[in-house]
Amino acid sequence: MPRARSKAELLRFGGQEYARLLALIGDLTEQQRSETPVFDNRTVKDLIAHLYAWQLLFLTWYQEGMAAKKPQIPAPGFTWKDNPALNEKLYQEYSDASWKKIWSSFEKSHAKLMALVKQHSDKELTTKRKYSWTGSTDLATYLAGATSSHYVWAIGLIKRFKRNLAG
Repeated sequence: MPRARSKAELLRFGGQEYARLLALIGDLTEQQRSETPVFDNRTVKDLIAHLYAWQLLFLTWYQEGMAAKKPQIPAPGFTWKDNPALNEKLYQEYSDASWKKIWSSFEKSHAKLMALVKQHSDKELTTKRKYSWTGSTDLATYLAGATSSHYVWAIGLIKRFKRNLAG
């Protein structure tokens, strides 16, 4: 799937990949979602928590950036080179949360991001350097990274997991 580059694509791809994710996990049992590792020691619940955590990071960047502040991207005390350590921190932060809480939170953050896309014009989303906090890129790239592109990553892992379950 190509990266969403317009308002229409952000909405379409975000909705499509979200629906694919829902369909993939819909028939998994509670144990398969919350206890059976997908890769390393991470479960489907942990993958959804990861998506949610990165959406919260984006929403913080957005809120601070649009308030003319300089958000600490990706997170305070972390650089992009520190992604493995940041991902581990996020995993630890959400590892004890229930499936129900994680899924409910993820549904809400997905809806917030889709509403955010709708608030902006195509030009606001796709103009590079439009917002100082996005640096040399555009808002659409950040939004795609927090939604459809990240969903595709999780979908790939869950598909492989389900093939392994089927034996």
